[in-house]
Amino acid sequence: MSTVRTRSLSLAAVVALAACGGGGDAAPAASGSSASAASTPVAQASFDPASITPAMIALGDSIFHGKIGASSCQACHGAGGKAGAAAPDLTDGEWLHSDGSYEGIANTIKAGVMSPKQFSSVMPPYGGVMLPDDRWRAVAAYVYSVSHK
Repeated sequence: MSTVRTRSLSLAAVVALAACGGGGDAAPAASGSSASAASTPVAQASFDPASITPAMIALGDSIFHGKIGASSCQACHGAGGKAGAAAPDLTDGEWLHSDGSYEGIANTIKAGVMSPKQFSSVMPPYGGVMLPDDRWRAVAAYVYSVSHK
């Protein structure tokens, strides 16, 4: 019975990712990486906006605009986060699902938005593509940068 349930849950996850443009990651693995290295605990990074680097913003910009990975945040939020038909403007300082802090934005990306306040489309966790910590934090850094000029 648990095998059937596991397969059903796995199939549901695949269907959800496919519906959101999810799937594999287009970025190549680092050479010499191993499965044990991938499971090594990562130190908790700061959500202090002063910890945001230009490299994080550039990575987040590439992910947001679909240049890296299998999804594009701009598909719903519009180019540069200036609003799309399915999701709110991320540049205007009005926040529907967080307080607009770097940590609040990151938590919204991580958890998704299952009950949107103004739009009918949900945002799955990580935008529908499982992102490693450094990548969803980079997207949050990019969104923070365009919203706090």
